[in-house]
Amino acid sequence: MPWSVIKTLQDTVATDIVEADEKKPLSSEADREARAHSLVSQRVSAWAVAHARTSTPLSAAQLNLVRQAVLDSMLKAGPLQAYLDDPDVENVVVHGSRTTVDYYNRPTEEAGSVAASNQDLIDLINRLAQRSGHGERLLSPASPMVHFRLPDRSRAVATLLSGPPFLGIRRHRVMEATLPDLQQLGMISPALGAFIQAVILAKKTMLIAGNMGAGKTTLLRAAARAIPPGERVVTLETDRELYLDEDRTTGAHFVAMEARESNGEVGRDGRPAGQVTIADMFPTTLRMLSTRVIVGEVRGIEAVAMLNAMSSGGRGSLCTIHADSPRLVLPRLTQLCRPSGMSREDIHELVANSVDFIVYVQQIDETAMGGRRHRFVSHVWQVTPGEGGSASFTEVFAPAPGQAGAAGEMRAVPQIPPSGECMEDLMDIGFDRRWLEPGHGRWPSKMELVKRR
Repeated sequence: MPWSVIKTLQDTVATDIVEADEKKPLSSEADREARAHSLVSQRVSAWAVAHARTSTPLSAAQLNLVRQAVLDSMLKAGPLQAYLDDPDVENVVVHGSRTTVDYYNRPTEEAGSVAASNQDLIDLINRLAQRSGHGERLLSPASPMVHFRLPDRSRAVATLLSGPPFLGIRRHRVMEATLPDLQQLGMISPALGAFIQAVILAKKTMLIAGNMGAGKTTLLRAAARAIPPGERVVTLETDRELYLDEDRTTGAHFVAMEARESNGEVGRDGRPAGQVTIADMFPTTLRMLSTRVIVGEVRGIEAVAMLNAMSSGGRGSLCTIHADSPRLVLPRLTQLCRPSGMSREDIHELVANSVDFIVYVQQIDETAMGGRRHRFVSHVWQVTPGEGGSASFTEVFAPAPGQAGAAGEMRAVPQIPPSGECMEDLMDIGFDRRWLEPGHGRWPSKMELVKRR
């Protein structure tokens, strides 16, 4: 069905709703939605009768599709809703008249246009932003970039600085997973699950690193769910993705804080008015009587505050960071901390005294070959102070090379146990060190790859 027909019906029903509200206002959201359903059914039925006079009559199934499309356009994400309802969809990208959809288990596909014109696409973006509670800053020449969340917790970014309007939606396929769930998904082995849980219970600090889309946030959520009851944990995010405070199955008490964008003006201090960054929130966070701090993603100068918190009472804190390999985590942290004026040596010493473990998550995308996306932990490094205060690294888990022509293991298997005192702390909370023996640390099944590596 052409989108122009859906839009015409949507506009007509919108007028009907306004007139009905003037005659009899409804206070209940459920009642308002029921009224919308009723008016949509009436208008679509009337349109179908008129359509049948000049064209082939629609079947009952086709009529239901038209009704649902109009309802989706008014109450949900319109022509994008079908993709948001598909559990295999990971990302949806709309650039003008071009729409592409990334799937978990098959190649990226080109989809049909979701808007008849650039202005219709902007209108769609702004309807989505308004429904997310982001109506104070809509996409316009005066505000050419916006970020917002959809009702299903997907994260959206839109801009006018890309020629045709651009909308990118990142979906969270795995929201409620625990560490045992990630074992079932093949992201961690039983040995890694036991080790990460022990790291959490022993209140060791942990950085989860990896490239974009590797699964860092998924692992962070699962690890946070292992925090025991009775703890108060503050989460800091630029764009909300964790939602641990809404999960009533977790024992810990999570308090979620989210950064805030500027209102577009400049304050007397020269800073964007109304802007609140993660770095701004840290001083308040440290006074909130929390036992741990979780930073959804360290991207800038807040890295200094995070490391300071980890080294001074914030034991057991967690965060994620972008890095192309485990070896690039320290250079990445150095890059983020340098604007504070710290020297390279001071940054390395701070990292050595703040971070206990780095967990690296890797992704292999074989969807273009007929396979799927594989996400798994490939490394776990212990961080300790080395000579002269610099950071020293020990590979606790790492890939195993192949021998005698046999394929190696790309996923993390035990290598060198953590140093004495740290190992004792893990064992004190019940960790069985036999998990770090080669026989116990194996993955239960092979990774089904299309291309042998």
